[in-house]
Amino acid sequence: MIIYSRPPYPSVYYPYLLLSVADTSSERYVSPEARGIIIDSGVFRVFHRDGRVEYPGGYRYWIDRAVSLWRYANSVVKNAYVTVPDYPADYPHNPVPENTERTLRNIEYALSKYPDVKWLIPVQGRPDSVSSVVRFINTLKGHGLLRSDYVAVAPTCVVRSVDFLRRLAMVARAHLPNHRIHMFGVIRRAWSAVERYIYSTDTITYNFYCYELFKRKCQTTREHLIGWVLFLMELRDRGYLGAEDFDLSIESVMRLGLSDSEIRKLLSL
Repeated sequence: MIIYSRPPYPSVYYPYLLLSVADTSSERYVSPEARGIIIDSGVFRVFHRDGRVEYPGGYRYWIDRAVSLWRYANSVVKNAYVTVPDYPADYPHNPVPENTERTLRNIEYALSKYPDVKWLIPVQGRPDSVSSVVRFINTLKGHGLLRSDYVAVAPTCVVRSVDFLRRLAMVARAHLPNHRIHMFGVIRRAWSAVERYIYSTDTITYNFYCYELFKRKCQTTREHLIGWVLFLMELRDRGYLGAEDFDLSIESVMRLGLSDSEIRKLLSL
């Protein structure tokens, strides 16, 4: 299973990049050394943090914006996909109304206007309902909208039940046997439960290690780099990051400022 993520700084190497349409710095992270890129539509910022119920400028503008970022990324890294902007139902403070109907509309529009783009097709539903996800998959099939080889199960970012995530991954695999499946934001403790069934997931939670060490988010450059190295170590130890990519990542961290002695101390933990 591939873990997509975003380093704390553009000059820090990581093979599988998760970028966001909502982040104006995303282009700076695109590097020919990357092995794959997923461009996210910015759901967390737009709907969770900003509390919106529609993308800024409307869904058509946001799809155009997503395609613009993808065209740049794709000119550098051929294994680049962009998520069709979808609508979440899993943020308790802001469940977006008609999230599946509006997501379906966006998919139809995006695939029609930009058939040449490598789309990551979002599979929406309710965060507590496997059957709602199955219904959406069947709707996509009925409308002929599963033309991409890569789909993403979306109502998962705030789910904390490992059992639910496992069942959702199993059912998605059963209904999509010929597709690569991404699951957005699967919690770390559920990775081993879903890895048999999906191709990839993503996380940007290296701040977790700063909470453990400093009892707060990473703040300084040094703290961000320490959190990132500890995150890389977990990926390596759990078999999600190969030795070569781990070494390249550590080298880039050292070039940015974390000393050899600090690296050695972290590696001995």
